[in-house]
Amino acid sequence: MLRYAMNVLDAQRLMTTARGKNILHYTLLRKRRHVRMAHYPKGDRIDYHTGAQYFYHCHREDFDREEHGHFHCFLRYKKIPKHIKPTPLPDWDKNIDSPMAHIVAIAMNRYGQPIRLFTVNRWISFETWYDAKHAPEFVKRFKFTLEDSAHWQVLDSWVEGMLHLFAPQIAWINEKRDETIARWQKKHPGSNAYEDHRLEELSEISINLSAQVRWITGS
Repeated sequence: MLRYAMNVLDAQRLMTTARGKNILHYTLLRKRRHVRMAHYPKGDRIDYHTGAQYFYHCHREDFDREEHGHFHCFLRYKKIPKHIKPTPLPDWDKNIDSPMAHIVAIAMNRYGQPIRLFTVNRWISFETWYDAKHAPEFVKRFKFTLEDSAHWQVLDSWVEGMLHLFAPQIAWINEKRDETIARWQKKHPGSNAYEDHRLEELSEISINLSAQVRWITGS
């Protein structure tokens, strides 16, 4: 975890400039501003060797609020070991053509700092759903080996490091995600909680990068 902490801090330093640019500007590359719901980079960052995938997007086009957008992080279905089975839902293969499982979303503030982690419902992520108990294994497998772009490799290192650095919190919010689904199913018998649009974000936790690094280093 200490190595991942160093990777995150090194990557963040490389993406920060004296003129006030930060990781949010870095995701744009040569574009001027974020477009609502567009993926950065275009087409996502996908490592087909490991199955790791992520993208950044925002729900608005300006910096008028504290939370600007978030990184969605996935593990692709074909790189999930066969002994790890999807949750046995009646329609478990509904999104099989969208071959990934959502691990976590990292919310960013307008200053380019991570401020919370959260999970989303299946109708949001169009994913193949797995029980929360597999989240730690998915985090372990979330690694980037791409050598196609020096620019994006810096961001790859930051995102990968964040997942490993906050692995305990990610495991916890995925457990809470499943508890939210279970409570909803109990309260609404016969409904499909995974496709209910009243359920969007299922769990969250506030995070502080500096505090996490201090916890790891014991300082």
